Amino acid sequence: MRHLVPSLLFAFGLSTPAFAQTGTIRTGTGFAVSAQTLIVTNAHVAKGCRSLRVLQGTSSAPARLVAMDEQADLAALRTDLRTARLAALRTQPPVRLGEEVVSFGFPLTGALSKEGNLTTGNVSALAGLKDDPTYLQITAPVQPGNSGGPLIDESGNVIGVVTSKLDALKLAQRIGDIPQNVNFAIKAQVLRRFLDERRLSYKEDVASAKMAVADIADLARAFTVQVECSPASGSGQVEQPEQPSVPPVAPRPPAAEPPAPTLPPPDTSLPIWLRAIAIVTARTPFPASAPETRELTIVNGTDRRVYELTIGWVSSDTPAPCNLPRDRFAGTRVIYAGIAPGARATVYGEFPPAARAFCVLDAKSSAPVPGKQTAPKPEPEVSPAPAPKPVAPSPPEPEAAPAPGVAPTPGPERAPTPPAEAPAPGADERRSPPVSD
Repeated sequence: MRHLVPSLLFAFGLSTPAFAQTGTIRTGTGFAVSAQTLIVTNAHVAKGCRSLRVLQGTSSAPARLVAMDEQADLAALRTDLRTARLAALRTQPPVRLGEEVVSFGFPLTGALSKEGNLTTGNVSALAGLKDDPTYLQITAPVQPGNSGGPLIDESGNVIGVVTSKLDALKLAQRIGDIPQNVNFAIKAQVLRRFLDERRLSYKEDVASAKMAVADIADLARAFTVQVECSPASGSGQVEQPEQPSVPPVAPRPPAAEPPAPTLPPPDTSLPIWLRAIAIVTARTPFPASAPETRELTIVNGTDRRVYELTIGWVSSDTPAPCNLPRDRFAGTRVIYAGIAPGARATVYGEFPPAARAFCVLDAKSSAPVPGKQTAPKPEPEVSPAPAPKPVAPSPPEPEAAPAPGVAPTPGPERAPTPPAEAPAPGADERRSPPVSD
């Protein structure tokens, strides 16, 4: 699925497209429309694949690309896998504003159910961005991996192909509000034209009796498949356009699965309360998506509830100090989260594939909560503490404290060394500078 934004915004889907990535495998959704097992999906799911495979339940089979229209974002595949049912494209009556719809697909591969996921919603507009007549706007939630899945009416007929969504966080940064459930599907009449022009057969039907959602789910599971793409050498990830009507730009070169992002040392110039908010792990659950979804585990060691974080990132694989000037960061990302004092939370954000190291640059929080103590910032996974200065010169200490009249002996002379262990490595040093707001 592609993430879309109007011209005043940043252009995912899954955050560009609504397909997902697991290692080197790109996944999306498709559905069968003919007895020869013709599978319909999105072009951005099937493009640039060395090999294609479709899966349904415990069955799977290779597939081959037989037709593709990148401008319409549609593709057709042939496979020997036989589905229990076929999807029927609705011909009449025309889709109406407010109609109830069902989306079925295989989002967030590896995280959600491999049996498929169903969501419900309504037709919220009869056109897409900038009144594009080839799209429907829907409220049914969609996620990466839903790309190419069927949008189904109350009679069980297909009225669209799920393709894209707005990037809610990017839009929130521009307008100060978070849009909810603004998703898009290619209209069934556009799909019929695509198939007719290539003389590909498909099943049609008209809207009839209303079905229960559970019955629609059984029907959708019988004709919907997961599509797996192994990208061809040199194809890489296809960058997605801002508008559905604009062809994708040239693909970027492929790369091996990216190394785990590095976590830079903490910024010792930040206020103590902000330094107590730590990114302790960062991973890429869906490698190679563009932008990449990053999973950040954050510990809130402050005495206040944090509800918004500004995360800066750098592209170097080598850990870089977080006290770089703000203009030295390659980019920033605002992430919304509710993290209670002393709690740990996992948050998700979309970053460019080049992002390797992450720093907390700023945070918005509530007032300090009485009785909550600021916990020390976790050290193990973030940065090695600097060598403690007080421990260095141990030999001079025997001369500093000889007891009068007592002959010095080698053994007892070492007893005064334990006081050097009192300061935890780096702990006093980090908190010693005055707080500058």
